[in-house]
Amino acid sequence: MKNFLFKISIFLVLLFTSCSKDKASSDQINQLNAGANQFVFRYSGLPQKPINVFYNIPAGNRTNMPILLLFHGDERNAKEYRDIWITASNQYGFMVFAPEFTDADFPGGSSYIIGNVYQDGNYPTAQTLNNESVWTFSMIEPLFDYIKANSGSAALSYDMFGHSGGGQFVHRFVLLKPNARYNRAVAANSGWYTVPDGLASFPYGIMNCPITAISPNNYFSRKLYVTVGALDNNGSDPSLRHNTASDLQGLNRLDRANYFFSKSQTYANSVQATFNWQFHTVANSGHDAILMSNDAVNLLF
Repeated sequence: MKNFLFKISIFLVLLFTSCSKDKASSDQINQLNAGANQFVFRYSGLPQKPINVFYNIPAGNRTNMPILLLFHGDERNAKEYRDIWITASNQYGFMVFAPEFTDADFPGGSSYIIGNVYQDGNYPTAQTLNNESVWTFSMIEPLFDYIKANSGSAALSYDMFGHSGGGQFVHRFVLLKPNARYNRAVAANSGWYTVPDGLASFPYGIMNCPITAISPNNYFSRKLYVTVGALDNNGSDPSLRHNTASDLQGLNRLDRANYFFSKSQTYANSVQATFNWQFHTVANSGHDAILMSNDAVNLLF
């Protein structure tokens, strides 16, 4: 009898342990609740700089649900960008995640829109090139892995949309991280560009920086939409950079977008690279995050 009770107790312990393990495993899946919410992401390369990520996950099966990453501009207003995309996210059934790069942890343009590639991206030198592990661009792939692990997604790729300063982040990400798992990228209303024409030096061109070690076909063959509002032609916008190098690209965002795309296409042809970038002007839109987002919804979904 004692032997029988001992066996029963062992069975119950094993059963309870097994159920506990199953419960623990299930807790690791779908940790991100459906709806609009946020979480904190810590990248191992910059553990002292955790970022808030604002997201929206529609109801439904997440396994093959598309994932879109949103990149804010200089106002560092990731939550507002997430909010702009909630309706489309729910309507078309895709998840949106907007990481927030605060000015406190990622000050100025160098740390965010130029990707922290150099200690000061505006005045890069070979001696001040940062290790790739601390580039802001290097946070995106681990963030994608975190999203997959905590949402139940089996997605193999993600899409990207950046507006204004976020557009700058996105097009430089395409140039510097051509092997990343993004599917399509939209760079909207960028203020100025890193132009792949084989002439200008970084950050206004690709010379004298890590991009020169990358085959042009690697980034030109990826899907990048360069979009700009047809009315984003105010050269007096105080947030628009003006100096000799940036003004060579044009005096407003509309002209600079045209310059960037034209020079890129010419350079791709000269090096016989596959050119899969597209240019898109948005009628009746100036520097408007909502109208440019609505256009991106049509392009992507």
